[in-house]
Amino acid sequence: MKKEDILAKSRAEKQDEGVEYVAGKGRYYGVKAMSVMFLALMLFNWIQGQKNEIIFALWWTYVGFEALGKYQVGHEKAYLITAVCGITAGILNAIIYILYVLG
Repeated sequence: MKKEDILAKSRAEKQDEGVEYVAGKGRYYGVKAMSVMFLALMLFNWIQGQKNEIIFALWWTYVGFEALGKYQVGHEKAYLITAVCGITAGILNAIIYILYVLG
């Protein structure tokens, strides 16, 4: 492929690599901060004798849907397995939490 063809194809996609880079960095730091907050809340709940199922429900649902998005793009079996397991774990933890609150 010639240089002009590559540039033309890139322009046709209308994607700005700078914007994508910034969005990726934002997600990277957001996930790190979210993980630290989950750990802090889990530690607090553990110290207070509280249940962590709702935190686990949020975490596993996030992990599952992130993997599902990666699977839809890359079609790698490991992402599909992670998606199914994560979403299932999220739903089960939510059910456990709801049953605990209602019971």
